[in-house]
Amino acid sequence: MRPLGWDEAYSVLSPEPIPRVEAARWAQQARTFLDAIMTVEGDPMSDSLALTVAPLRAPHITRVPVQTLPLADCPAILAAAERGVGAIGGAGMDVLVARATRVWQVPRAVDGDPRAPLVVAALLASVLLGPIVPPDEVTIYGVRGARVRLEKLGWPT
Repeated sequence: MRPLGWDEAYSVLSPEPIPRVEAARWAQQARTFLDAIMTVEGDPMSDSLALTVAPLRAPHITRVPVQTLPLADCPAILAAAERGVGAIGGAGMDVLVARATRVWQVPRAVDGDPRAPLVVAALLASVLLGPIVPPDEVTIYGVRGARVRLEKLGWPT
């Protein structure tokens, strides 16, 4: 599997070296903190799977693919993360980038709700305790930054 380019996907940097999905926990986290209904499709121990996501009050489901790779296989993503850290002056994100061993990628373009990839990235940042490298700006942020951007986009509906 090849990594997506930094401008093709939201990339979440994780300190966990092994891809592991705890579907029930992720669904609860999505409901509680993102006002979203989320389910996992595929093998939760796989390097590629999909999440379905919908706002709690308007269940229009969007399927969002997710892939994960070792950070060592993604030098362009690491470089983008370091540019993002530089753009915000560190702000503690430098420590999170230094601890990262794995990248989880969410393609920015999906069929359905265009906000769904950012919702999934926010969920991943929340459960993996890692920062998000966005595809559309030179920065890096965590769950709070994602939630601010989602609110500007009208999430949840």
